Amino acid sequence: MKKFILAIGLVAATSAFAGDWYGSATYDQKDKQNSAQVNHVYGVTVGNKLGGGLSAEGRMENERVSVGDGTQKQEGLIQGKVSYDISTGTLLTPFVGVAVGQKQKSTLDFTYWVGEVGAKVKLGDLGVRYGWRQRTAFDNNSTNSYDTREHSVAVTYALTKADTVGVRYAQERGTSDYNTTGLFYTRSF
Repeated sequence: MKKFILAIGLVAATSAFAGDWYGSATYDQKDKQNSAQVNHVYGVTVGNKLGGGLSAEGRMENERVSVGDGTQKQEGLIQGKVSYDISTGTLLTPFVGVAVGQKQKSTLDFTYWVGEVGAKVKLGDLGVRYGWRQRTAFDNNSTNSYDTREHSVAVTYALTKADTVGVRYAQERGTSDYNTTGLFYTRSF
């Protein structure tokens, strides 16, 4: 928990200085494989492009888990992330990112880390993003096993210079197996 609080503090302190702010609202439907379970995930992200390809952001999620037998559970997540876009002087922009977060399930809470790599392509108002992510609990044991790999593809369209909409598809595999489809809206300030 101390690592998580420190990371959130660093993101907040770094973001307070300069850069371009943005906010995003997301909806994801996660379909658990070989199960009737469906998770509805509502998220909010606030971030700051600090310059030189570096950005910092905070994210919160509220997740409604419909088990399939009429039972519903509630889960939550809060995460701080730092990303770096690697300028290539071309249409292709590779990126790397690291994050730490706190996951809250109905019976337990635990901290986790994330490592992410991928690439973005921008073609006028249209953008395409591919990402690969590893997410693991710091104390990954049988009680709070949280060890997943995810491949995701997103397509975005810039409605204006400040407003972007997008769709996303992801496959998460590991201690949980989900196929996810999502929608998002991002506003730059």
